[in-house]
Amino acid sequence: MNEGIKILLVEDSPSDIRLTEEALKRSDLTYSLHIVNDGVEAMDYLAEAKSGSAEKIIPDVILLDLNMPRKNGHEVLSDIKNDPSLSLIPVVLLTVSDKDEDIMAALHLKMNYYIAKPVTSKKLSSIIKAIYTVNSEDPVSDVHTGEEMYIRLVLAGNPHTTQTALIRLADDPCERVRCRVAENEQAPLTLLDKLANDQSAEVRLSVSENPNVPMKLLEKLAKDPSEDVRLGISSNSRTPAQLLRDLIRDENIYVASSASKTLEGLKN
Repeated sequence: MNEGIKILLVEDSPSDIRLTEEALKRSDLTYSLHIVNDGVEAMDYLAEAKSGSAEKIIPDVILLDLNMPRKNGHEVLSDIKNDPSLSLIPVVLLTVSDKDEDIMAALHLKMNYYIAKPVTSKKLSSIIKAIYTVNSEDPVSDVHTGEEMYIRLVLAGNPHTTQTALIRLADDPCERVRCRVAENEQAPLTLLDKLANDQSAEVRLSVSENPNVPMKLLEKLAKDPSEDVRLGISSNSRTPAQLLRDLIRDENIYVASSASKTLEGLKN
């Protein structure tokens, strides 16, 4: 971040632009800010940046208003995420809406995060730093504020978080963050294999609960030295019957009993 985070703000409201500018000035970020006033301008800007314009630079983070004329935030987000050369840019949605349908529509279009207006310097700084760090070469900090921790948890569980970011979050010092990565359906198999060897039994158990965990890895976890991991697998109705039959012979009576009950449930 020594050279500054390049931020593109897409916002049509002059008052909200001023609030965002003030929030950035009061933050502890080193940044450069470019402002466009609607979705059409945003896509024109990004098109010029892609073409190598000296005045337009591909941003590190896009702050995108939801409700705009000509082209709204949903449409801009869709265009960005459907363009291979832009799709990896983290997008933070700015919205006054707290409607679940609006947020879910944006999430479906691969939004990374959202901020409810009015924007504050603390929240904006935390979000941009967290998103930028997990998508860059900056080291992952051992210490997070409560806001940063929450953001990392959301990013770790978001199916639209880039694989690069998930790989970095898999090294997060917080066990809960690593658990979220392990459960993320988009986590690559190489990452699941790594997390299956995590020092935390909770993280290893989370790998077993990933719907895309390969059978070979699940078989390994069914022999995990932690009784808690084996117990979790034995009580999971998605565990294959063959593994449950193996766990019925587990030396731990609680694991064996749980596997027996789960297998019986599958028969019924």
